[in-house]
Amino acid sequence: MATSHNVDVPLDRLFARAREQGLRVRRNPTETPVASTAGATRIPAGKSPHSVAVSADGMRLYTTDFASGTVSVIDVEGMSIVDTIDAIEGPYGVAANPDGQTLHVASPSSKTLVHIDLGTGFPTQSGFGHAPYGVAVSPDGARVYLTLALEDSVLVTDHFGMKNFTEIRGIEFPTGVAVAPDESLLYATDYFAGKVSVVDLAQKSVTATISVGPDPYGAALSHNGDRLYVAHFGSDSVSVIDATNLTVTDTIPVADGPRGVAVNHDATRLYVTNFFADSVTVIEL
Repeated sequence: MATSHNVDVPLDRLFARAREQGLRVRRNPTETPVASTAGATRIPAGKSPHSVAVSADGMRLYTTDFASGTVSVIDVEGMSIVDTIDAIEGPYGVAANPDGQTLHVASPSSKTLVHIDLGTGFPTQSGFGHAPYGVAVSPDGARVYLTLALEDSVLVTDHFGMKNFTEIRGIEFPTGVAVAPDESLLYATDYFAGKVSVVDLAQKSVTATISVGPDPYGAALSHNGDRLYVAHFGSDSVSVIDATNLTVTDTIPVADGPRGVAVNHDATRLYVTNFFADSVTVIEL
């Protein structure tokens, strides 16, 4: 499962494709180090944590550990890793199913969606010829949304990645994805465009965009759908967005390469992965 700390092939491929289109990109995203927001704490995670998800009961965090090909299970109150699950080489996105029993893990390196049974720790892999970067699951757990950053689209499938394929096109370099509680809207970060696309899922088309600044990466939506949180990998920050009027209301500094972001059920805590520090920043909201 091991992957080099120094080689992030999916990100390299994303940058290469952007350069082919004439876009100017920064290979070293953190140009000016920043300090995390005052009062934030950190929880140890695995090697190069990419994304984070919160369990249905709010007691566990799950981080995809890119460099080790694993998922770390973190006890929120104890602030420690309590289990490590073998997943797949180069895991990126992660989403916790509402049933509390399963995880969905995206691997762009292997062009695979992994379905993990949390009871047994057993992973089932479904390869389907696409490179998924981010993943979100529908509120009823029946559908999975996968960002195809190299194809400018989002793929909708079932939780095994084996049927009911629908592709939503017209989203530039999508990496992070979040779905509204009523599954009417989908939010996808446009990495090189500095914006978030808002997708009407009934129409399967982009109906609005939100300007958020450079390098938006991971995305998470509050349980009631009123706030959207976006991690900026290139600028060490998290944008807080009013999902009603589609505007940025706050910017939270988070150091060491924030990629993934998740919010707990009652929107009192924000969790952000620190890719370069093998940790998760916990922010009280």
